[in-house]
Amino acid sequence: MGKQEDFLAQANVAVLATVDVKNRAHAAPIWYLYRDGEFVMSTGRGSQKHKNVEAHPDVTLVVDSRELPYYALMVQGRVEVGPGFSDDERRELATRYLGERLAERYLQATAGSDSVSLRLRPRKVIEFEGRAGR
Repeated sequence: MGKQEDFLAQANVAVLATVDVKNRAHAAPIWYLYRDGEFVMSTGRGSQKHKNVEAHPDVTLVVDSRELPYYALMVQGRVEVGPGFSDDERRELATRYLGERLAERYLQATAGSDSVSLRLRPRKVIEFEGRAGR
């Protein structure tokens, strides 16, 4: 596994940058699963992220480490909106970011919420390795 794949296997919170119908930028933190070279995310049906990708499916997803040495991947591509996550996918995502105990509480608290999936197929990946003050 390469450096990028190793990094994406970690539970880093990403930032999804989208554009709304008035061409205003919107950036929000988001959890993701990385599978077979694609990013799979979940958001509430009707959320700002959902509305934005329906209007403008071209997005940028930034996954970064904010500790030295700094490292980031800026992924540009097009999002496809699909059905919400299955219970197994919801459990996998929550466990990835919260651990098993907190994931169960999160799943109970969000049971029945209406969501959609966002599948990002990378078109371009920009890798950044560096430190402040170069």
